[in-house]
Amino acid sequence: MTDIVARLLSACNAMRNKGADFPTIWKDILKGHPYVAGSPIQDSGEDGPMLRIPLITGQVLVFLGSNFFLL
Repeated sequence: MTDIVARLLSACNAMRNKGADFPTIWKDILKGHPYVAGSPIQDSGEDGPMLRIPLITGQVLVFLGSNFFLL
């Protein structure tokens, strides 16, 4: 399972690094992925606004505008 989540994170960051915006990454990678457990949730933190995408593993994929990371 960890490998799949790591590949998902890598794919999202690779697409973002190529200039894709969040709606495109959501549509092309995340929306149909079997490990994504729900829709993005808007939130904010120390670094500003973010989107949290829940995963079936209990982890959360977080988008901060410039990159994705896992919580």
